[in-house]
Amino acid sequence: MALAQDIKEFIKGIKSLFVGMKITGEYLVKPKITVNYPWETVGEEGLEGFRMVIKLVPVPPDGNKHKCVACGMCARSCPSNCIKLDVKQTVEEIELPDGKKKKKVNRKLEGFYVDFSLCSLCGLCVESCPTKTLQFSNYPYIVGTSRDDFVYNILEDFKKQYGEEK
Repeated sequence: MALAQDIKEFIKGIKSLFVGMKITGEYLVKPKITVNYPWETVGEEGLEGFRMVIKLVPVPPDGNKHKCVACGMCARSCPSNCIKLDVKQTVEEIELPDGKKKKKVNRKLEGFYVDFSLCSLCGLCVESCPTKTLQFSNYPYIVGTSRDDFVYNILEDFKKQYGEEK
């Protein structure tokens, strides 16, 4: 009885070995998916679904303006505290039709700094943006030799890519 049990276990182990070797063999002949950066790069088709640094979105998509109102919701919702906004705020008085005066606060975004050495890519800033002007980019090649290399002004990047706002 024990001999039959041992033979059964041996056959089960051999079958398991061949199943594992089949899976290993399939991956052995598949093309590799790793790259030797910086000598090799990933093509656009390999970056679908990849999310990295956040960026400002132009409105309309072919325009050169963004809808950021400098409300600071992205910075407040960030658990890593890696977003800093440089906002120029002006106050002007507006006279209403009934003769009363009202103060209007105007905010202009001067800088949008993100420290990607602290960012956990959680996406809370993108989700909390009331104007939906933030989104993840799929640019994977972010390299640097010091922590300061990972502090980006995404407003400047927007201006370089789409031109100055008019």
